[in-house]
Amino acid sequence: MSAVATVDRADLARKARTAPAGTLAALGAVAALAGGTILVLGVLGAAPARTWWAYHVNFVFWAALAQAMVVFAATQKLAKGHWSGFVIRFAEAAVAFQVVALVLFFGLILGREHIFSWIAEPRTDLGSWLTPRWFFVRHGAILALLAWLSWRFVRHDLESDRAELASGRPVEPDEGQQATITREAAFVVLGYAFGYSFLGYDLVMSLAHKWVSNLYGAFYFMGSFLAALMTLAILTLALRRAMGLDRLISPKQLHDLGKLCFGFTVFWAYLLFSQFLVIWYGNLPEETYFIFYRLWGPWRPVGIAVFAMVFVLPFVGLLGVHPKKYPPTLLLFALVSVTGVWLERYLEVVPSVNRGAGPAIGLPEMGVTLCFLGLFLLAYAAFAARYPMISPRLAADTLERERH
Repeated sequence: MSAVATVDRADLARKARTAPAGTLAALGAVAALAGGTILVLGVLGAAPARTWWAYHVNFVFWAALAQAMVVFAATQKLAKGHWSGFVIRFAEAAVAFQVVALVLFFGLILGREHIFSWIAEPRTDLGSWLTPRWFFVRHGAILALLAWLSWRFVRHDLESDRAELASGRPVEPDEGQQATITREAAFVVLGYAFGYSFLGYDLVMSLAHKWVSNLYGAFYFMGSFLAALMTLAILTLALRRAMGLDRLISPKQLHDLGKLCFGFTVFWAYLLFSQFLVIWYGNLPEETYFIFYRLWGPWRPVGIAVFAMVFVLPFVGLLGVHPKKYPPTLLLFALVSVTGVWLERYLEVVPSVNRGAGPAIGLPEMGVTLCFLGLFLLAYAAFAARYPMISPRLAADTLERERH
């Protein structure tokens, strides 16, 4: 701890520019090119539907994950979380993908005939709610609004740090700037809760004809928040070594991050059980078929895998103190959980659109996922190349509080 205490703001400012943006960009470019090739060949092939389904799965997974990472940063501002001084910028960097997500949203418009069954079979009982023009306009507006709110929040939080790196002397935001950051953080959190509830209802729930769950919106955005926490843990462990922060991002900070990962793992299970219990107790055919179809028959192994990967394994693995502080175990269970949430999105989307076929995870699914991962890394690298990936003032505050 004494080695940590001797680090000053100037050292932190120098480390803020050491993010491996070039490596991230290279990895992202290779992944995006390889996955993009599979994506293009798939949608231009004789049977493009499966590729479009994989595209939709990845859109609802990656867009929400990137937004939720920014939401994590916003929650730290609202809760005055001083422990997260090093990792908060790792979360804010995901804001760059939100612009990419806006572009990728147009892919849903191109593949709409293969994804949304209500286009071929209109839902007249819902009036104009599920009509293509109004559907895509409102969700494009939601994504654009959230991207704008997120960039405003991150830009204001960056101002003092960019000024400090430019001037070479400590810069602290004044009371007015702090109030602005806090206010915009609140808008981001509220916008995420409301916006991604709508996106969950319409991009996922509407795919299953007449299936209704009032809890699904919360289940969707909180599941994405869990995936964001696990992704943040992965990025923190990767950047911790690449940026020479091994002594600065302490086991105590990893423990705090691990506790959040563990806590929201339990909360995901709570929401899952709450939704399942109401559907089971009501025993209405228009509700039970959605669950029954995914827990019995050919989809049962996927349903069991989701429950094991998102809840059972992370719950058991991160139950103690040591696994949260020990990088290999935290990394392992974070990777398992993120993969499980992706598989959950696959389980929610594909059985609703593949006309009774069983699960098939092969080249189209892996290729499209690789493309989205590559685009995420490219966006993340673009942010890291332009902006400081450590906030000297927040990192110094974390180190100071760890001394006491």
